[in-house]
Amino acid sequence: MLLVRGALLLVLVAGCRLRGGAYMAPHAGGDPPPPSAVDHRLILIGDAGDPDPMGEPTLHALEQHVRLMPERTTVVFLGDNVYETGMPEPTDLKGTPIDQVLGRALLNLYASRQDAERRVKAQVKGVDVGGARAIFVPGNHDWDQFGVGGWKRVRELETYVDTLAKTTDVRLSFLPGGGCPGPITRDLGGRARLVVLDTQWLLELGDKPKPDNNPTGCAQTTTEEVSEALVAALQEAKRDGRAAIVVAHHPLRSHGPHGGYVSPLIHVFPLFMFGSYVPSWSHWIPIPVIGSVMGLSRAWFSPNVQDFSSAVNEDMRETLWAAMDGPAVDGAAPLVYAAGHEHSLQVFESDRGPRYLVVSGLGSADKATPVGRDRSSLFADSAHERPGFVTLDFLRDGRTRLAVIEVAPEKPDGVEVWAQLLDRQKPMTRRAAGENPTN
Repeated sequence: MLLVRGALLLVLVAGCRLRGGAYMAPHAGGDPPPPSAVDHRLILIGDAGDPDPMGEPTLHALEQHVRLMPERTTVVFLGDNVYETGMPEPTDLKGTPIDQVLGRALLNLYASRQDAERRVKAQVKGVDVGGARAIFVPGNHDWDQFGVGGWKRVRELETYVDTLAKTTDVRLSFLPGGGCPGPITRDLGGRARLVVLDTQWLLELGDKPKPDNNPTGCAQTTTEEVSEALVAALQEAKRDGRAAIVVAHHPLRSHGPHGGYVSPLIHVFPLFMFGSYVPSWSHWIPIPVIGSVMGLSRAWFSPNVQDFSSAVNEDMRETLWAAMDGPAVDGAAPLVYAAGHEHSLQVFESDRGPRYLVVSGLGSADKATPVGRDRSSLFADSAHERPGFVTLDFLRDGRTRLAVIEVAPEKPDGVEVWAQLLDRQKPMTRRAAGENPTN
């Protein structure tokens, strides 16, 4: 009884530490602009690599938005395009009964080639409109975070995307290619420039392009070179009068599980943390106290490099913060840094580097995970019933408008739930309020 009471107390304390559920600052975006007012639209959608075989609601809504103005729309898939272990090479087992048995027996730890192709095709179908452009950015699952052959798998995914590009109407690409870290730049209409990074390369502990092993000809093969190239790309965008939008898989700030948010549920039912890697019935096995230890240890000293509390992840984020902080002195900071990784929708003001931070990782409804917020949060939401994505409209009058689109059973085509016109000047600092900019 004492253990149960202690567990309930911890649940209440954790629930108060960060408030879960939907949050949005006052709507400050005005009415949605007509297509004629938009120079270019950027759609940011992450972690869409687990689409419902019966039809993924987020991808249905994505297709409707791409059709509005395809010639002036770019979609960026922000990584984790193939759950759980990336794109395997074709084998003789493809489509055989053995392949299907392995998939069921090993849950998501075995990825068949056939199923991996299905996941990518579903995403391509959501953007397959003539004139549109779509870019796939690699994530940690695309690098097969559970194996040692990640570099091979991410190149296999690139090859498959290139193959699909020859059979579709949308302009498809996989960036950065070759397992390279980037940055790679692409212009968006006449006002913006996309800067693409592979942040898993910065975290990857296995084989990857290096100065002494660079068969794919990466322009950058050290962390220092990546940082210098990012600074140069931001400065060039400033000289060209373009707003820089940096996109990658891993966020710089988040209040999802990777960022340290512990749902009160985890304190009693910690097996929810393992998601689809364990049978769903096991999620409801109560393990109080141990659950609290597991949840809080992930928040403060996780051994997983995918979590903010990992030293490797902290170094990666500090490298990117520093690279974007320097250009800010000359007014060349990115307008937005956008990522996925967390299965939620979050928007932050930033007092360092980029003006705004976006997390758009709710491309697969079944992946939704709890989310909290802090005083720099402008928007935070995550629910299986409300998956979605983020749009950035670069308007012909020089303004930039950010909007969050969510799907609901009564709104299958998606509906705008929040928007804001983005200020290109540095927002008011929040360090005086005691916030840590790397949280």
